[in-house]
Amino acid sequence: MTDVFSDAESPLLPESLQQSVSLVSKKWHPAIIRCLATSDGLGYSDLEDRLDGVSAKVLTDALSELQEHDIIDRTEVSQQPLRVEYTLTERGDELEGVIQSLADWGETHLDSNDEERVVLIADDDTRVITMHETWLEDEYTVRTARDGKETLDQLDTDVDVVVLDRRMPGLTGDEVLDWIRSQRYDTRVVMATAEDPEVEILEMGFDEYLTKPVLKDELQSAVANLIERAEYDEQVRELLALRSKLALLEAEVPGDELAADDAYTRYQKRLETLEHDIENPSKAAETALEQLRANNTQ
Repeated sequence: MTDVFSDAESPLLPESLQQSVSLVSKKWHPAIIRCLATSDGLGYSDLEDRLDGVSAKVLTDALSELQEHDIIDRTEVSQQPLRVEYTLTERGDELEGVIQSLADWGETHLDSNDEERVVLIADDDTRVITMHETWLEDEYTVRTARDGKETLDQLDTDVDVVVLDRRMPGLTGDEVLDWIRSQRYDTRVVMATAEDPEVEILEMGFDEYLTKPVLKDELQSAVANLIERAEYDEQVRELLALRSKLALLEAEVPGDELAADDAYTRYQKRLETLEHDIENPSKAAETALEQLRANNTQ
């Protein structure tokens, strides 16, 4: 039997089709094209802001490849400071139409195959479980647990988010959280409790902290944000979790108490370091790319 996927030219899978599929199957290429289709031109930083989760290197490489295929244009808007804008070419406009058609087809025919998202609600109050399950079950597959041991029994690598009561009989929520992190599960955790937050929460490995009684919009928003956050790299996730914890403490704990607390000061500095490390590589990559192109044109 002839293998139409071999390297040889095939009327069923010509080289032109293979090249087209290779180009649009790369994760960020269609996203960049669709961003540019809705604007009159975007700079590197503009694209980076719109493409949540893209790394500086990946964005740089993607822009270079799309330019090589004459799908986007790069225009130097100013030299001091250096500012460039990217726009779609006529060829890029045509490809955006193809991408939109694929998106429409997928929405019509593939929605039923969307990846299942699993949320585990762990709480010793049956009424709370029922309420939270009702709020989430239309969007997610919901599991429930009524104590720490049952929570561990329900946990596996399929669970995307755990909504975790901090005070449960047997194993507490704090102990369950420690176990999740010790197992290195890539699971996001919303800690839900009636207790007011204290500085000790900075040492805990949760991603979001909700104070009971939790409101419907609060819970739905927290779960949706954490599922989206799973696409980010570990450093970005740490930054977002730490930013959330510090903001919570600043809203709940008197400023003079925080200022005198060594842990709070230490984590403030950690946040500044993360913000610096995440921001600077992007700027460095853009500068390096522009310098490389300038050298190539000389």
